[in-house]
Amino acid sequence: MPFAVLRIQKLKTWGAIAGSGKHNSRERETPNADEQRTAQNRLLVGLPDKSNVDAIKEAIGSQRIRKNAVLGVEMLLSASPQYFRPSAPEKAGTYDPARLKAWTQTTTMWLQEKYGSRIVSARLHLDEATPHIHVLLVPLDDRGKLNCRSLFGGTRHTLSALQTDYAQAVASIGIERGIENSRAEHQKVSQYYTITQTKAAQELPPARRFDAPEMPNKITRMSDERLALYARQAATSGAKAQREALEPVVTAIHNENTLLKRENLKLKKSNSHLSKEKTDMQKQLDQVRGLELGRVLQTLFKAKGPYGAGEGHPNRYILPDKREVLVSDTSWKIPPAKRGKGAIDLVMALRGYGQQDLTKAIGELAHAFGVEKVTGECMAQNLDRTAQNVRMAAKEFTPEKSIDRGQGRSLGISR
Repeated sequence: MPFAVLRIQKLKTWGAIAGSGKHNSRERETPNADEQRTAQNRLLVGLPDKSNVDAIKEAIGSQRIRKNAVLGVEMLLSASPQYFRPSAPEKAGTYDPARLKAWTQTTTMWLQEKYGSRIVSARLHLDEATPHIHVLLVPLDDRGKLNCRSLFGGTRHTLSALQTDYAQAVASIGIERGIENSRAEHQKVSQYYTITQTKAAQELPPARRFDAPEMPNKITRMSDERLALYARQAATSGAKAQREALEPVVTAIHNENTLLKRENLKLKKSNSHLSKEKTDMQKQLDQVRGLELGRVLQTLFKAKGPYGAGEGHPNRYILPDKREVLVSDTSWKIPPAKRGKGAIDLVMALRGYGQQDLTKAIGELAHAFGVEKVTGECMAQNLDRTAQNVRMAAKEFTPEKSIDRGQGRSLGISR
């Protein structure tokens, strides 16, 4: 009897969510997918024009996201090949349309009842070896807070209960649960392909019967030489028959091994390309990431700290003149009322510089931390100010007002 398949994988970065979306929508090369059948894939839940990142950010809203929070959960649902193609489970890429329809409807209904509005997208993939559904969930609890543990827990028992629940939902169409509480380890979604993309191994044929050579007559058998010759002939005939039986299997295994080597080479090339993309992106991110305010305070102003006030509260630094500076990520505050963002404005505030002394603050930072780091700080500050101006312009704009080209607010965008 075929078994139900349910795997989950927690996604903790926006990059992981974006990568998952591009893979599932086939916006990037997918070596294990058949391009000729990609058009058969279907979006079961979600909006085709909205990215996974935008959809999850919209669902999370303005709530504070703690460090290392699970932003999304990818779930993969399928069944063993014996369900989709019972007459030929080893024939990858094929399926019985009626069985596929029944499984898709039953699984979609279970997802809607179980997770409802938490489903960001659900896609049916038919261009790989075995039909399966990729689901992206935003892990919100009943209060609307980001809380993966409330949905999926943190123990093997919780996942086992989820697999049992899904198996019960598809039991009516002839799919059962695997062995509960077995010693088999849980596989993540990324490991699922090792199972489903592999064709069923061909079984070795049983020992083949063969025609034994004619037994020497009673008189001849008295000769040891004739008996030895008979034994050699019988062994040769048996070996030949078994070799002929094994030949198609050996050929098939050889062909499959050649195909796997080619696919492995394609995967290596794809991974190499993705690794280069990741390295280039990291360099760009490093370039626009601002200076750490705590280091600026300690290096340039000999401040002591940080003195933490607990999660969600700013770090406190104390200057030699007993003034306090509260730091939260890229924002700072000098009680009672002076506040700002970024290292450049912080240096200008503590040194008492005016706007005409901007180059002094930049020069001091560059001398202490290097030109490249301060260039990134300037870029980050310009981006932040541009974003503020864009938000303000959008808030103030109304369709009734005519905008005289050239007289609008400067958005800080250089050409």
